[in-house]
Amino acid sequence: MKALVTGGAGFIGSNLVKFLCDRGHKVTVIDDLSAGFLALVDKRCKFYRGSITNVKLLDQVLPGNDVVFHLAATATITYSVKNPKVYFRNNFMKGIVLLEGMRRAGVRKIIYSSSGAGYGQPDKVVVDENTPIQPINPYGASKVAFEHALSAYYHSFGIESVSLRYFNVYGPRDEQKFSTRALSRWIKSALKNQPLILYWGGRQIRDYVYVEDVARANLLAVQKGKGLKIYNVGAGRGIMMKEIVKKLGHIFGRNFRTKDLGERPGDPRAVVADIGRIGKELGWRPQVDFDRGLEAMVDYYRYRRIRI
Repeated sequence: MKALVTGGAGFIGSNLVKFLCDRGHKVTVIDDLSAGFLALVDKRCKFYRGSITNVKLLDQVLPGNDVVFHLAATATITYSVKNPKVYFRNNFMKGIVLLEGMRRAGVRKIIYSSSGAGYGQPDKVVVDENTPIQPINPYGASKVAFEHALSAYYHSFGIESVSLRYFNVYGPRDEQKFSTRALSRWIKSALKNQPLILYWGGRQIRDYVYVEDVARANLLAVQKGKGLKIYNVGAGRGIMMKEIVKKLGHIFGRNFRTKDLGERPGDPRAVVADIGRIGKELGWRPQVDFDRGLEAMVDYYRYRRIRI
């Protein structure tokens, strides 16, 4: 398989690129490095530094690809509340430029990294793909808005798409220029003997899915996803944030000081993925349990050999 990965220098993207290269696929990456890191990009792929709005670049790299994995996005929920225009421009309009490039090049399939943030704060904790979309922050709204564009391009132009609604992805390589995701921030703080920052008293319930399981879901989406599909990608079970602090304490062998910053705008209290559909139709289920994945993530930061 020949694939283009947008955002392949980021956390999930770089893990996906490595996963694909390990299995012998030919991979090209486009990333403008606004949020990603060149050091994370697998040396076996062909890398282009640039934006997906660069029409000339798209016309150069898209022809001959079997599929596009679209991960390029502005992804920090907190900042989306402060500057929503940036998120709709980057996560929606730039994607339209990519789809137009695919039309010109004759690439007929896209695997889109969407988000469970589109569900907002639903009436029930466990949500399936038929749960109403009611985003409570601009990030979630911008991500699911592009799903509607994919529907239009499928029905109008025959471009197949699989939208994968990620829940809380975690694992090695979770590098951020502006650290916001809880687990990477907590592990870095623990290594520096600094307090761990909590919100809502650590009572939020989240569904954490390991990044290699997410990469495997992407590959299965290419192999088995047909037409126009949407799937939740999560562990299918929730964990309270303060319980994760306890698990980290067990790994490090000590208790941590914490600092609670209270409620946070645009932040749901509890959301867990129903993963029945992706299991039935793609044969996917998470293989890495949370404790093992958390230990692997801690080891990455303790001994990381990648210089950012």
